[in-house]
Amino acid sequence: MRLHSGRAALFVSTVLALSLSSVEPAVSVDLKVAAKSTVRAFQDLAKNILDQKNTLEDEHTKNRAEIDQELLSTVSKASTTQQIDLSAVASFYNPKISASNEALAGAKAKWETVNTLVIKDSYGFMGSAQSFATKYFLCPPSTLPNGAGWMEIVKRNCNGSQNPMIGTRSTKTTVPNTIGGEDWQKGDVGTLNTWDLPTEAQSVITDGYIVPTNPTLFDSIRLTIRNEMNNVNSLMKSSATAKANAQTKYDNTVQAAKDSANKAIQFENNRYEEEFEKLELSQLEAEIFILAAKRASKDYKTFGKAFETALKFEHNRAELNRLAEMPWSGITGLRALNTLTKVIALADLADEISMKYTFVTAAKINASVGNTFTKDSAFTASLKLGRSIYVKTIKS
Repeated sequence: MRLHSGRAALFVSTVLALSLSSVEPAVSVDLKVAAKSTVRAFQDLAKNILDQKNTLEDEHTKNRAEIDQELLSTVSKASTTQQIDLSAVASFYNPKISASNEALAGAKAKWETVNTLVIKDSYGFMGSAQSFATKYFLCPPSTLPNGAGWMEIVKRNCNGSQNPMIGTRSTKTTVPNTIGGEDWQKGDVGTLNTWDLPTEAQSVITDGYIVPTNPTLFDSIRLTIRNEMNNVNSLMKSSATAKANAQTKYDNTVQAAKDSANKAIQFENNRYEEEFEKLELSQLEAEIFILAAKRASKDYKTFGKAFETALKFEHNRAELNRLAEMPWSGITGLRALNTLTKVIALADLADEISMKYTFVTAAKINASVGNTFTKDSAFTASLKLGRSIYVKTIKS
């Protein structure tokens, strides 16, 4: 059967209309789903970046704790080593010092039994005997040379006297009398107030004006005292040096560990701050992607173009506001002021459009600005990343 040409045309147009009405909704639904999927993809990107920030934070905390623990461990080991070193010093020197001190104490005790001298010449050369006795003899107790019925006598010149003063009333005589004084006499035995006699005093003994009651032990014990004192001083000095060396060793080890820890902390802090800053920028970028994708979803049939328009708009708006907020010091003339006034007006307009965003008004702002800001390499890379995520999403 052949149809009339007019009816045939009507049939064809009706069929085409029905077929188009059945296909277009399907295509539209697919594009709307793709737009929503793209938004979710960017939201997943933002979530992934947030997870990376949390991971970075955990790593930073862990690394700092490990650095601190390493420092504590090194200090603890250094302290243990120091205690071992000090114990070794004590084990080596303390017995020697103790033995030498015992020998010194023994020699000093013996000295008390041989520290007496006899005056052989009461005057000596130029009064050297009297001068010697005055400086180095201890004051003997007062005497009653002629009995209690006469006078109590004390030495005029001596050391550490516990006798009453010359001229005071005597308590030892049987008749009232004052205390008298006398010089050192030939044959008197004096007790030395020191074992360490200077050269000029030693010469009086050498010349025979005053002689030890026990010459052999007098010299040998003094020599022993001198040697043991020198030995004790030497051992104490060596012990102190060894202790100081142990302390220096500890201090150097701890300081080196602290320096190393400080360098490690500085490196770790720099690494953390750099990575955190990158993630902060990535997070901001992802948030802008989400905003642009949501805006572009209103025009899902041309989502790709709408998405790039929204990205460019937000970047241009941010840059316009940055210029508008520049300090007045950058204004060098009326033309610059006029230009800034236009920039401020454009920035305010962009802010208004951002509150009631449409593809058409955003495109107008972009056209007004041109590629002044969007030719920036950082934005170009960001646009490329956003586009790649969008393309990957709609293909999946």
